Amino acid sequence: MNRTGKENTQFLKIKKDSAEEFLILIKRKFSDENVIDKRIKVIHSGDYVLFPLKKNKENVNKFIESNVSDLDFEFINAKGEMDPNYKFTSLEEALAGELPEDIIDLIPKSYDIIGKIAIIDFDQFTSLNVDKSLLYKKKVGEAMVKVNKIVETVFEKKSEVKGKYRLKDLQIIFGKDNPETIHKENNCIFKLDVKNTYFTPRLVFERKRLSLLKFASNELIVDMFAGVGPISIQIARNNEVVIHSFDINPTAYKYIIENIELNKLKGEILAHNIDVANLTKSTNELGNYLNNRVDRIIMNLPEQSTNYVDLACFLMKKTGGMLHFYQFCEKPNPIEKGIENLRTKLDKLGWRVEKIVNSKIVKPFSPKFDLIVVDAKIKYIP
Repeated sequence: MNRTGKENTQFLKIKKDSAEEFLILIKRKFSDENVIDKRIKVIHSGDYVLFPLKKNKENVNKFIESNVSDLDFEFINAKGEMDPNYKFTSLEEALAGELPEDIIDLIPKSYDIIGKIAIIDFDQFTSLNVDKSLLYKKKVGEAMVKVNKIVETVFEKKSEVKGKYRLKDLQIIFGKDNPETIHKENNCIFKLDVKNTYFTPRLVFERKRLSLLKFASNELIVDMFAGVGPISIQIARNNEVVIHSFDINPTAYKYIIENIELNKLKGEILAHNIDVANLTKSTNELGNYLNNRVDRIIMNLPEQSTNYVDLACFLMKKTGGMLHFYQFCEKPNPIEKGIENLRTKLDKLGWRVEKIVNSKIVKPFSPKFDLIVVDAKIKYIP
């Protein structure tokens, strides 16, 4: 479809008094979705109605071969105009007739939408030559905007999350190359930069779950790897707590400061742009203050969480507190493996799991690994 919304379209031209019979026929024999192109406006011209047909020669030929001798119709080509009220339900539908069917089969079934930005991974396009790949990706970007009316910019994911800031390489394929957006989630607002901060919309239900837990009044919480604040802010919005939110990325720190101001919070968030590992240094005043005073710790760095269990023990009250421990664990039995990893680490540090309050698979991560969470009450054993 070109930008004017018009293209050369094949229409079936039929008299108005036969139009209803035609519709009944194709619904019965083909399903109208397989013959009529609902993206294009139906044309009413004098005594005739022009129905736009999908670019599907096989179905059109089947229709011609059907028993329609009583119907007086003809096929004509004319400029078709997009129906502005039509709502696409999928990328496949929006791309029908725009890309070869074998290429449509290569498009991922899922993608991320963050505010007005969509991010898609074309990992199945590697066998295509560069020119065709660029053309097809652009068409997918255009279709993404048609399917998701909120989307204005589409990026291609060019790498997995990497580096100490947990960033991925993104390349523009449609719209303005502006990585900043505002994302709304669970009645909260988050301003962020998709290129220079870590954020995934796929944890929306997990963040809601955390925010709805029972918190004590003025509970002291540490969010070790806060990013732009999606967990801290959702908890503080609903609960009168004090949260120390840490992130090593200065850009993420800038945005969490803005996001604290953008949201109406019951609790208090104190943001820090430091590496949490530095809290254990004897010269670190904040670390000295938090040492064995914290009631609850959130450890959402699943690829490295076991490396920070010693820090969690340094911060947590020795009399016991709640640990939200995220980890990528290998299938099968990823939850059991995650719990065992946590117990092993704690035992070496003189701590133990008092109670597993909750444990579950948050989401699949790869064919071999799942992201799991363990909510555990832990306690120091002298």
